[in-house]
Formats: sequence, structure tokens, C-alpha cells
Amino acid sequence: MSKHRACYFTLLLLLVSGCTTMPSGSSTVLPSSAFFPVDASELKPLQAIAHTQDARMKNCHKGPACEDAYYTRALVALFENRADAITVFQELRTAMPNSRYEIATIGWLNLLQDASLSSSHNKALMVQLKQEVLHNLLDRSEMATAKPVKDHDRRVAELTR
Repeated sequence: MSKHRACYFTLLLLLVSGCTTMPSGSSTVLPSSAFFPVDASELKPLQAIAHTQDARMKNCHKGPACEDAYYTRALVALFENRADAITVFQELRTAMPNSRYEIATIGWLNLLQDASLSSSHNKALMVQLKQEVLHNLLDRSEMATAKPVKDHDRRVAELTR
């Protein structure tokens, strides 16, 4: 993800989560439905990304490649199951507490556990956020599969950009 897109994405996430921060001590029932609805045409590429990230998570130890695998897998989970997304974001925070995704991860956790996303302002931001996440994931996937690479380490470096 380019630095410009990363900054835009983080700012948008912080804006949405800042507008919807939950009071502490509240309890929320976590639905098993997706946080973002997904079209059938988007499902197959997202499943492929999820499979790739699951494999990367099993084989990584700490470091940037592992941070990317967990964060990307959590983003895909937003389109699958809210509770799973929360779990993966929490695993990222636990396994790599000072990762470069720390601020975004906290924002996602706040947003995912918030029940007050019903205002029209928040709905508009959520549509924009969904599109940004989806485009980011699909762009990463296309970049990773478009370049044939012989060396495994070089392939991992390409995926983590």
C-alpha cells in the first residue's frame, strides 16, 4: 500500500472510529455476520487472499511480513465475520504489540465493538471505508499475482509493500 493510501486509510478509519467510540464498560454481543457486506463477485478474490494470509500467518514469526499477514487477514475477515476480525486484530496486538499497524488496529477494534453506527453520517463514512479496504486488498492481491517471482524471499517482500 502506498504511503499516501496508507495515510488516507488510517485517517478515514480514525475519523469513523472517533465518531463511534464506545463508552468503556459497555458490553456488546458480537454478531457472526460480516462487518462489511460483500458482493458475490468480490467473494472469490477475498477467499483467495484469506487463504494466502492464513498460510503466511502459520509460517511467520515476528517482523514486518508477519505484521502484514495478520493485518491483511484481519481486513479480509471484515468481509467474513465480525468476531473473527476482532480475534485476528487482537492476536496482532498480542503477538506484536508495537507493530506499525498498532494505531489502525486499535481503531478497528473500537469500531468493530461499537453498536452505534446507525447515523446517516456514519453510514456514508462506512461505505467509503468499505470501498477503501476492498480496493486496498484487491490491489495488493493483483500486485502479488501479476509478478512472477523465482525467489521466495523476493515474493514475500513484494507482498509486504
